[in-house]
Amino acid sequence: MAAGRFKAGARSGRRNAPSEQFGATENEEASQRVGLLAGIPGLLRELGTDPAEVAASAGLDPDGLDTLENRIPFVAMGRLLHYCAVKTGCQHFALLVGQRTRLSHLGLPGQLARHSPTLGAAIRAFAVYEHLDSQGMATFLLEKDGVATIGPVVYQKGAEYGDQIYDLYIAATLSIMRELCGARWRPERVLFSHSMPTDAGPYRSAFQAPCQFNAERTALVFPATVLDHRLAGADLEQFRILETQAHARDDLGVVFRLRRTLRILLLGQAASGDQVATLLLMHHRTLNRRLKAEGTTFQELLDEVRFEAACQLLDTARIPITEIAVSLGYADISAFSRAFRRWSGATPGDRRRRSQKEPRRGTHRLSHARHAS
Repeated sequence: MAAGRFKAGARSGRRNAPSEQFGATENEEASQRVGLLAGIPGLLRELGTDPAEVAASAGLDPDGLDTLENRIPFVAMGRLLHYCAVKTGCQHFALLVGQRTRLSHLGLPGQLARHSPTLGAAIRAFAVYEHLDSQGMATFLLEKDGVATIGPVVYQKGAEYGDQIYDLYIAATLSIMRELCGARWRPERVLFSHSMPTDAGPYRSAFQAPCQFNAERTALVFPATVLDHRLAGADLEQFRILETQAHARDDLGVVFRLRRTLRILLLGQAASGDQVATLLLMHHRTLNRRLKAEGTTFQELLDEVRFEAACQLLDTARIPITEIAVSLGYADISAFSRAFRRWSGATPGDRRRRSQKEPRRGTHRLSHARHAS
């Protein structure tokens, strides 16, 4: 990991439930490259707020946002965005930061996207190497019945204020899509896996498309034919050079890869051992041996990822629990409830009620209402 100028900062005194059940986070040093957050200092100043003061409030080095290659702990990113919103009084601060994102901010993955031949190839190349920029978030691309869906999923345990993180990433995704396809490009609709904000106007204005809250995922939805859009200025030779550089830096462990892969597969409500092993380019038995050497199993990691995904939806969205169960691959709510109680000692309903009382785990009080859209 590249050396950064941010310190880990103070942690919440309240332990995160997944850590309590499943032990310490496997990738506690998972980090976020500052590039995505490049717009924060200038935006804070425009809104009359001192960036150093906000960074300190979030437990971070006041000077750490000055260099794109610096890194912060991924689990601190949501906290930073939260304090930015609180200090400025701007409920949609994360959206504004995302709107300022450019491919040049996203390091090697962004350069690979820039020199890909088509939009679809750019998204896939970025997704493969996104961990070089962010070690807690993955980009997914789904295609079905002529419709494409692109969005982010958080797979790092312990991340706080997930609604802020998702707003940042989906706004940044829109900015990149417009950079590659033209400034007038817009999705057909936008999904948000959190409840409706008290003022949805900035969301509709930012995306210029219908916005659906309390969805199972955060994503842009558009015709799949857009993926064939040829990118102006793409350089295949430069792409090959960049891909070689990215591959040389790609040293993820099998547990990290598996957790990320499982989180994306769950979007399709399927995550079998054979599927995962194929995606990881290894035999199922080989995968199991390597996981055993790491002191874990496929089922344990699947449970971790399911639990984290369930907590995110229970904490920030008013999606019916039955729908959450189906989205995570359970046959019915009773099976999901039994598993959730086994993981946490509480029912999904208990978790949701508690999240409404605890801002760090639950809905962001500054910007989101409790009711469904």
